[in-house]
Amino acid sequence: MSLLEDVRRSYALRKLTRLFEGFAEPAVGAQYRRNTQAIGRWLDQLHGSSPQQVTHTLFKHMRESRSRGDERRFNAQTVLLELMVESNRALDLVTYSALLCVTSSRQEGS
Repeated sequence: MSLLEDVRRSYALRKLTRLFEGFAEPAVGAQYRRNTQAIGRWLDQLHGSSPQQVTHTLFKHMRESRSRGDERRFNAQTVLLELMVESNRALDLVTYSALLCVTSSRQEGS
């Protein structure tokens, strides 16, 4: 995993989060089209990232939002995570936790 990939993934997830924060009111017409294009563009930036990497980065962002007390951002990230899990771009909490346990045990056994 390269530093550039990490930065690209983090930036794309931040941009997607901003879009989701703005979805408090339904978009119509041209705004809907722009939002759809923007979401597609930022999702394309995540190609090459595994669901585990996407989940890890998004959880990191969610912890930061929670520690700052930014509930609106945290809620947008929660919705984003749910949609990413549904589209197989991220892992659900149970699967992610299991992978962390397996990885941790392997590192301890090495």
